[in-house]
Amino acid sequence: MSQVNFMEKLLDGVEVEWKTVKDIFNTKNGYTPSKAKPEYWTNGNVPWFRMEDLRKNGNVLNQAIQYTHTSGIKGKLFPANSIIMATTATIGEHALITVDYMCNQQFTNFTIKDEFSKLLDIKFVYYYFFLIDEKAKQSVNTSSFPSVQMNELKKWEFPIPPLKVQSEIVRILDNFTELTAELTAELSARKKQYHYYRDQLLSFKEGEVEWKSLGEVATIGTGNHDTKDAIDNGNYIFYARGKKPLMLNSYDFDETAIITAGDGVGVGKVFHWAVGKYALHQRAYRIVPNRDINARYVYHYILANFYVYIEKTSVHSSVQSLRKPMFLKFPIPIPTLEKQKEIVAILDKFDTLTNSISEGLPKEIALRQKQYEYYRNLLLSFPKKEVEA
Repeated sequence: MSQVNFMEKLLDGVEVEWKTVKDIFNTKNGYTPSKAKPEYWTNGNVPWFRMEDLRKNGNVLNQAIQYTHTSGIKGKLFPANSIIMATTATIGEHALITVDYMCNQQFTNFTIKDEFSKLLDIKFVYYYFFLIDEKAKQSVNTSSFPSVQMNELKKWEFPIPPLKVQSEIVRILDNFTELTAELTAELSARKKQYHYYRDQLLSFKEGEVEWKSLGEVATIGTGNHDTKDAIDNGNYIFYARGKKPLMLNSYDFDETAIITAGDGVGVGKVFHWAVGKYALHQRAYRIVPNRDINARYVYHYILANFYVYIEKTSVHSSVQSLRKPMFLKFPIPIPTLEKQKEIVAILDKFDTLTNSISEGLPKEIALRQKQYEYYRNLLLSFPKKEVEA
């Protein structure tokens, strides 16, 4: 069914009314009660929302990470069933708040005016704001501090279809959201299960296995490239210090290796399993297990334990960079090759299920998200009189 036919069937001949954002919503910026006054932040009872709340808890919220005291509030609280949208800094993200609240100055609050409260389903408004988000990202001023041009935003048009149409749209999109939430919860449970079995499989009783240092069972080294060497559409993968690999037209190594960052946010964490030809950053490390040990077993053991090891052995509160001796001394248990193979078989299955973007739950979630976004855009694309004319 085409988009036009779909909308015609949904609307059943009823026209959609269009108003501006300014017509429909009262808008007001959030603020931060003074941090210099401890009484404003002690025994707080008013939820105070920040971008961290959206990052951690999603886009429909009734609890905040932080609470402020009523003594720090200027005027009235923002009413429940309002929308907060980031109009500075991280522009183009929003949430529906279902309780009375406050928020910081990064957000603009959108509260439906009384005369439109019976014409709009707040959940429909919440879904339509995903389109407002996209428009906001394209309407940022060019000053040193990015922000949405609010005078323009208030002129943007907002549809008011019949309530029964809004309810049907909400029902469909809620179903997609619930399915994605179920898959995400399933992924979370599988990750916990994976970590539990990984810890069990990689824990050995005293005298059960031989222990060696990583320097005894693997070759360890760095590359010689810098990030600026990367090119678009190169012929070979270029592993730098982050999760996203880059590209180059030349390669340094042709092998199976474990890649970890030597400094930056990825210190001590394994981001890549390299197989074949690749290039390497000068501050990234390659760990190449010897032929008499299962390389994939070494990968799983380092993935589970190396970060914890360097945190414990570092004299600093946080590790800023790695040096080769830290790798060489890392202790690793060596069970029989048969046992290594058995451990790898189990952990690889969990790894595929919980991390693979081509086979496991992450792939399924990504596909459902794309499907949801497709139907959301379809369901929220309403005709206008001038377009029909």
